[in-house]
Amino acid sequence: METETATTRVCTVVREARLMNQIQITRRMLRRALRGMTAASQQAKGLLEFGRANGSTLFGLKAVEAKKLSWTALKRAVAVDGPCADDGANDGNGVLRLARELSALLRLDEIDSAIVGVTFALDRLCLPGELDELLSRSGNDLPAMIGETAGAEPQEAERRVRLNPLFRMGLATFRADWRGQVGLEIRWALENLLDRQPESEAGIITQMVGPRHAAGLPLSAFAHVEDAEFLCRLLEGTRRERARGINILIHGPPGTGKTEFARSLAAAAGFSLHSAGEADGDGDEPDRRDRIAAFQMGQRLLAGKGDAALLFDEMEDLIGDAQPIQGDWMRGRQGSKVFVNRLLETNPVPVIWTTNAIGNVDPAILRRMSHILKLDLPSKSTAMRMLCHVAQEEAVTPGSGWEGLLENTPEAASVLRVSARGARLAGETDGGLRPARALVKALRGDNDLPLDGPGPVDLDLFETDRPLAPLFECLRTSEHLDVSLLLTGVPGTGKTALAHHFARALNRPLLVRRTSDLLSKWVGETEERIAEAFAEARRKESVLLFDEVDSLLFDRSTARVNWEVSQVNELLTWLDRHPLPVVAATNHGWRLDPATLRRFIFKVELRALSGAKVERAFRTFFSVEPPASLASVHGLTPGDLAVVARQLRHDPARNAKEIVERLRAEIAVKPAMAQPIGF
Repeated sequence: METETATTRVCTVVREARLMNQIQITRRMLRRALRGMTAASQQAKGLLEFGRANGSTLFGLKAVEAKKLSWTALKRAVAVDGPCADDGANDGNGVLRLARELSALLRLDEIDSAIVGVTFALDRLCLPGELDELLSRSGNDLPAMIGETAGAEPQEAERRVRLNPLFRMGLATFRADWRGQVGLEIRWALENLLDRQPESEAGIITQMVGPRHAAGLPLSAFAHVEDAEFLCRLLEGTRRERARGINILIHGPPGTGKTEFARSLAAAAGFSLHSAGEADGDGDEPDRRDRIAAFQMGQRLLAGKGDAALLFDEMEDLIGDAQPIQGDWMRGRQGSKVFVNRLLETNPVPVIWTTNAIGNVDPAILRRMSHILKLDLPSKSTAMRMLCHVAQEEAVTPGSGWEGLLENTPEAASVLRVSARGARLAGETDGGLRPARALVKALRGDNDLPLDGPGPVDLDLFETDRPLAPLFECLRTSEHLDVSLLLTGVPGTGKTALAHHFARALNRPLLVRRTSDLLSKWVGETEERIAEAFAEARRKESVLLFDEVDSLLFDRSTARVNWEVSQVNELLTWLDRHPLPVVAATNHGWRLDPATLRRFIFKVELRALSGAKVERAFRTFFSVEPPASLASVHGLTPGDLAVVARQLRHDPARNAKEIVERLRAEIAVKPAMAQPIGF
């Protein structure tokens, strides 16, 4: 019988805790404060004054009766909770309604739900807040008071509060001021929630976790990401099996579209994606503790949905400014390593993490990732597809200069939307080309943008020792990327233009390194620059062109000092190991070290034009039929025709014969042609 009575009493307390309004919360706080207190104490006088000032609201007394309230009457009045008046004022104008809804989303039991309600009331409601301020002056045990007010047994009250999700996640904390008075502190996310008081489940999730991300681009826009389809299937399998501990890390330099790709990936897999702990609507900045709290809250609120994922942008906020030093040691780490590891192992909601610098991420974290994706800048063709999609959404028409900008500065793909939007607002007709150029210039350290490379070329205008069109088509469709191409020939035969065409055929940017970019007067620095050129080509997944390569790969038998041999060795070693296309061009093929020829899979000699190709080139450059006198001009190259074509813009020729004479003059001033390399 005693057990049944105790059980009944606990159930009654639980029901009352769930239904409490601010009047009941205040009365319970008073009841606990008055326990064991004598009327003569200074604190008792303060509490009696509080009871008299608020007797009408708390106890339904008339104003005259409230002013005459005695100590004994006050103790008798707070001995019971009294009726539950569930009107708007007693409910705190939505504060306690919000506490109930958040507790339901977190699937809390009755005591924990009541703790949330009391916490909200102390922070936002007048009567509980005023009484808390009064009690704090006498060394009140605030955690215990919250727990007992919520209905917990006295011996369990403080422990229940500290284990409550709000306090365990750091959303609410206790802090002591300089006088030792302990007060309640509401952290960033919870303060946002109480400020805005959303009325829907989605609104609560947005305030406590972060906004929902909409995909700005279809996943097909990221055709350059080979693992996109795999990651989509990974997320689909996660939802199907309700798998835990699924984490995807996306890393790469700024501007590669990591966040945009995460949005598109989640949408393609059928997930709603919420960011974890980003800046709120007022622009307030969260710190590391706030972001972790938002992450944990997201795991609690979204766990049962099955189609929700979290985005933790800028993973550095979780791990701090960590830097590897020696072995597995990391310098600058923030927080507990075990805590972070457990976050990654137990999360019921899949997480997409992003970082600019994977080198700062502890190997212990990397080992707990389900997949790690390196995202580089998109190719020109992919960027053009992204541009078309963005332009359609922003209702602008891309100008003709976009293709050249995206080819020469791939980072322009990272500013497509802001540029297009700026152009639309300013009434520009180029689709954002002007702001895009300004942004890319700033991203490159305020350096001038690279000049446009040669435009499209006609492979039939090249005089070579083998047909180029079928060769390039084979290389374009090949599964193997470790192709190397040596282009030799006299100046003007189009070696550089051919390298640009080759890169476009492979749908890759072209990274050009000339002798002046690499040679250094300091011993060892040339080798470092050569290694960095190959590293940059790997990072950008580009075709690497070494122009004037004879200055780097000269015959080692002619070297005068050891470091000259060393730089040749360095370049040859990287040619053997590099996994991406390399092109080398030289006017002096006979100067190359003999070992060089083995490093290049294809060797193409470009020669002066002859026969029908001269006539075709004449028609292409000058748009007129070639006269018979053209046959007497020998040694013409596409470069010679291009020079004369530029002359005509300033000094037009009277007829085709005069054009031939100008070509003849160009040949006359050229040095004697060297002997071919003789492959």
